[in-house]
Amino acid sequence: MSKIKIYILLLIVMLFWGLNLVALKVLVSYFSPFVMTGIRIFIAGICVLIILAVLKKLVFPQKQHWKWILIASILGVVLHHLLLSIGLTKTTAVNGGIILGFSPLLTAILALIFGFNKFNFISFAGFILGAFGVSISVLNGGNIDATFSFGDLMIFLSILSQAFSFLIIKKVSESFESVVLTGYMLLIGSFILIAISLIVDPSGFTDFVDAPIKAYVILIGSALFATAIGHMVYNFAISKIGPAETAIFGNFNTVFGLIGSAILLNEAVTSIQIVGCICIIIGVLFGTGTIEAFVKSNFRRV
Repeated sequence: MSKIKIYILLLIVMLFWGLNLVALKVLVSYFSPFVMTGIRIFIAGICVLIILAVLKKLVFPQKQHWKWILIASILGVVLHHLLLSIGLTKTTAVNGGIILGFSPLLTAILALIFGFNKFNFISFAGFILGAFGVSISVLNGGNIDATFSFGDLMIFLSILSQAFSFLIIKKVSESFESVVLTGYMLLIGSFILIAISLIVDPSGFTDFVDAPIKAYVILIGSALFATAIGHMVYNFAISKIGPAETAIFGNFNTVFGLIGSAILLNEAVTSIQIVGCICIIIGVLFGTGTIEAFVKSNFRRV
């Protein structure tokens, strides 16, 4: 598959994930956030395995793959969501949003250190510009809490664990289909998250008894499109173009999240946020090498 097609698929996934931010805002008003996350990921894992079974691509991992699947699941599913949920309760929404915005840059740095991707100055500048765009979009003219809190540390560790899971996915995908890996990762991770939920928030499961049909429809839609299909495509992209180049598209979460919030929740979008979105788009164009390739092709014609 060509890079352009992969980029288009990633943009569609970012649209799903951006709108999923809106869906999650609705879901947490009906369900316990932590319990809901475990159930949502469980549904997603089942959906992935069903899709693979229908496509006749479902295979059982070999012995040497299980270790990496378990590690990737713990890092990318369990620790990421566990640390993120703890962190968001211990810091401000602004701080949390800004730290999450540095996830693509952190992934790029780790991919560079461990030899998964190579960058020139222009590409790396794109990651920095994207992180800047996310930061000013989240800040929206407000102030950041300059003190580095326990919550900030938890959120940073959540994106660090996720970044390492991306590197593992890239490594394992050399001998095992990334889309199949996704299904097992989600299923194993959901079992662990649900088990933890039974210990830390057992009363949260009662929310599922009284929730309206609308909440279940949103939950299943979120699990199927954002988590199941979204992670299948995202991990497939990691296997083809590398963790860093894939990760930079994560900045579009902010863009589509703002658009979705404006359209579906009637939230105002400010001029500062629009500037931030423009920085994100330009950052992705630089980070993926699109602008550099365009300039070089035009110079050749001249």
